[in-house]
Formats: sequence, structure tokens, C-alpha cells
Amino acid sequence: MNANQNDTGDSHFERNRFTISIIGLGLIGGSMALALRGYRHAYLIGVDINPKTRTMALQSGAVDEVYETAEQAVADADLVILCVYPHHIIEFAKTLMQTLKPGCIVSDVCGAKTKLYDEIVPLIPNHIDYVGIHPMAGKEIDGFENAEKALFVNTGFLITPLTHSRKESVDLMEELGRYIGATKLAVASPALHDDIIGYTSDLMHISATALCMHRHPDMTSAYTAGAFRDCTRVSNINPDLWTELLLSNAEGILPHLNRYLDYLNQMKQAIETNDAMALHELLALASKNKKEMLTR
Repeated sequence: MNANQNDTGDSHFERNRFTISIIGLGLIGGSMALALRGYRHAYLIGVDINPKTRTMALQSGAVDEVYETAEQAVADADLVILCVYPHHIIEFAKTLMQTLKPGCIVSDVCGAKTKLYDEIVPLIPNHIDYVGIHPMAGKEIDGFENAEKALFVNTGFLITPLTHSRKESVDLMEELGRYIGATKLAVASPALHDDIIGYTSDLMHISATALCMHRHPDMTSAYTAGAFRDCTRVSNINPDLWTELLLSNAEGILPHLNRYLDYLNQMKQAIETNDAMALHELLALASKNKKEMLTR
């Protein structure tokens, strides 16, 4: 299949219905397509460069049409959801944003917003609206083959409008989040999003990967239990994506990372000096904070 062809399935949908184009059909984009089936009776169009992914997405019923490139997939779109790496979002804004029909809403699921939006906001034409989202769900494995309709059920769903985003567009993204199963919704500025995500997601991935940069040469699974599993789960990471995300959100990450390193050093010093009181105070503080987190 070349860039000027599309794969289509036997569909009863008509192209004049509400049309959603999902760019990138990996774990998140594929799960989004599966979860959005039936939403506003939408006609779902997918885009992915991988021919195997396109075939799976079409045969599974996740989409009604699938393309190799985004150019043909967005001409009639009422909503475009970008589920691709940050640099691909920038490229989309540079090449295709002007071609979208008036009234189209564009969104992205990127985990780092501020730096990305600094680059794309000047490229957004007046005839379309932009509202970012961030579904707080995922797995440590990628690809459409791991996508599932229930991925977003009972999860968080963050909405990051721009200062000029229309209320109707923000409301639509909230409606969409609830439709796919999210139950904990929040609206935040891109800067607030990045600050909080710098702690709740980015720092957790940094911690997990750091724990796996060295391993005891004699360890086996017999020595591991829930603590090891939970603390290292996300270390099975996509280095291409996470290099972009961590560098994109350096400003949001570094204050939390510095505090983390400070507390690690305090614990190290307490252990080295056999300071039971200091160590107990640190552990008690962590326990108190965790209990409070569970109530929020």
C-alpha cells in the first residue's frame, strides 16, 4: 500500500457522520479507537505507518478506515487525536494544521505539554480549536497488539486547554473521557500538568529505570516479591519515547528529582551513621504522606 491508498472495511458508517481521526495506533491510540466505538456514532479513521498495525486495526473493528499517512485521513475530521511522539505532533502542526476543515478540534495525548505547546500554538489557525488531553493509563508493553477497550476504565483523564480553547471543545473532551471509562477527570493548565506529572509519572519512571541500571548478579525470581515488581514495573520502557518526554519536561521534572535525591541522601546518611531516630522520622513522613495521597 502506498501513501495515496487507504484500507477500508465493510462498514455501514457514512462519511457525513461525526468523524474522528486517530493518528498513531499504538497502545494508547489503538485503545482509544477501541474505546471510542459508538461515541456519537462516530466514523473512526486510523493512521499508522506500520502495515501490520493497519491490518490489525481494521480487522478488529477498531477503525472504519485506515491510512498510512495523515494527510488523507484528516480532511473531513471533526476531531483529530494525535497519539504520536512529540516531534511528530510538531510536524503535523507544521504541515497539516492549516488543511483541517473549519470547526475541527485537535487534541494530543502527549505526557509533556508546555514545551510542545510553545512550538505548536503559533501554528494553530483561527478556524480550528485545540484541547490537549492525557489519559492516565498505560502498560509497560507497546503496540496495537496490546491495545484494549477497557484500558481507560476507572482511570484519570487530564484535560489541558489552551488559553483560547473554546468551552464547548473542553466540554467535548470531558464527555469523551467519561465515554472511554475514565472516572477521575481534571482540567489543568499545561504548566500545572507538567509540574504534577513531573512527580507522579516522570519521576516514577526515572526511579524505576535507575533501580534496574544495576542488578545483583546472583538474583533470581525466588528473591523477588511485590515490592520488586511494583517498584520496577515501568522500567521495561520505550527509550525512544521516554527520551523525548523526559527532555521535553525537564523544567517540570528537575525540582522533584532534586528533592528525591536529597531524601535519598538523607536516608543514606541515616543508615551509614546508624541514626535510628533520623531514619524513623523519614520513614514516618513517607507513611504519613502516602496515607494522605490515598484520600485525594
